[in-house]
Amino acid sequence: MHALKSLVAASLICCSATLAWAHTEAPSPKGLWKEIQSLQKSDAIMPGSVPYQLGSRTVDPYTVDLANSLAKSSIEKAGGILKVTRYSNGSLVVKENYNAHKQLVGVTAMLKAAHYDPADRNWVMASYDPTGKVLAFGKVGSCIACHVLVRHQDLVFAPPPTQLVSITTWKAFFSKQEMNPAYVALIKKHPKAVVQ
Repeated sequence: MHALKSLVAASLICCSATLAWAHTEAPSPKGLWKEIQSLQKSDAIMPGSVPYQLGSRTVDPYTVDLANSLAKSSIEKAGGILKVTRYSNGSLVVKENYNAHKQLVGVTAMLKAAHYDPADRNWVMASYDPTGKVLAFGKVGSCIACHVLVRHQDLVFAPPPTQLVSITTWKAFFSKQEMNPAYVALIKKHPKAVVQ
């Protein structure tokens, strides 16, 4: 019985944290990292994503997209990622980045927090190393500059091969890195999926 009470209490704390994010300012970087870890533990794969799908960079050629229940609900209600025009407040989407040996090398996230940054659709952008060390957090201009390519989808890209970034656009954002040849092959195979 004590274990059941603890589980219920933990669930209420988790749910109240998500609701707080939906109606107030953004959490701390540490608070967001805890929510990301919860998604990782629950294996909350984003609709349309698959484990170890192709990523665009050679440094992390594999990715996994995760989404919390609010983000998944927004996707399901719209009829798919390409049809979402606004995610619910509290929505969290996460991209896990893996190296060629399928070891986690980085995590990026977007959290929708009401009134946070209306000019950029209220998304909190974040980047962490695999241990949770904050690399970027908040109104991250470089993240937003790329994600505005899919502004009609509330700044959230669909997993590949549903949506792909063009080689020219990719080079503008990652000029000092190499592009994953397998991702380039996807672009050639699915030209209509390239974001214009």
